Amino acid sequence: MTIDAHIHLYPASAYENTRSWAEKWKEPCWLQCVSPSSGPKLQGWASVDQLLRDMDAAEIQQAIILGWYWENANTCYENISWQRDWIASHPDRLMAFAPFNAKGRAASIDALKQAFECGFGGIGELNPPAQGYTYVNETLDLAIALAGEYNVPVNFHVTDPTSHEYPGKIETPIDSLLALAKSHPKTTFIFAHLAGMMELPKLRSLSNVYLDTAAVPLLYPRDIYQTAIESIGCDRILFGSDYPLRTFPKTQRKPDFKTHIDSLKSSGVSPVDLDNIFERNIREILPQGEPFPNEATS
Repeated sequence: MTIDAHIHLYPASAYENTRSWAEKWKEPCWLQCVSPSSGPKLQGWASVDQLLRDMDAAEIQQAIILGWYWENANTCYENISWQRDWIASHPDRLMAFAPFNAKGRAASIDALKQAFECGFGGIGELNPPAQGYTYVNETLDLAIALAGEYNVPVNFHVTDPTSHEYPGKIETPIDSLLALAKSHPKTTFIFAHLAGMMELPKLRSLSNVYLDTAAVPLLYPRDIYQTAIESIGCDRILFGSDYPLRTFPKTQRKPDFKTHIDSLKSSGVSPVDLDNIFERNIREILPQGEPFPNEATS
């Protein structure tokens, strides 16, 4: 089986006119990322029905819909409402991680509790520098501790400072993020985008930190997967596509999963390591280790 640990999804109201939607919700950072004022536009869009068709075409059994790192708490609550509908309609195929902004304070914590109680499996994607708060934040600490209580992971966006420039890029203070993971040893962290390939030897000693492969083809050559495995171990890496981002812009006209999967399979990673990356590792860190029906045992 293959589980995609990092996708995004939006309703038509958000993507049919991104500018007016972003202005309504006061989300200029999101607008710059998905519809930059200059340069290539790599963001693709999909309805939930198209998502499921694309999953079937690539033999993706299940996917985790991450929230965006919104600048406003109200947008997080709106995003949670979309996700709640999608996972309720397709519980065997879709899970959700709740978006969160620490500026929402108590209301944001309450929203997380409600999300967990109705089946959400984590928090994220978080990016404090883009969201208007810092990694040293009491409300963020409460959210991460809550994730530990519910035994669900927290996904953080990580930016590689050495990779090429792109719209909406904000550097990640990796030492601050590492300090946060160290201070919450009972909570599982997922550092997106292979943690920007930063401080991997230090991450290896943090058993509560995993990496995902979201958007990796846009940032690195294929041999980066083996480099990451040698640095942190194959049991700490999760497959994530960043769908519906077009991560192969030279060949992709529309977003898909298969191109990324095929690229990873042809990268020289061993079949055993691929099995861990595509399914086993993510099952280990999700609630009860078995959030979805396992076709192999059902």
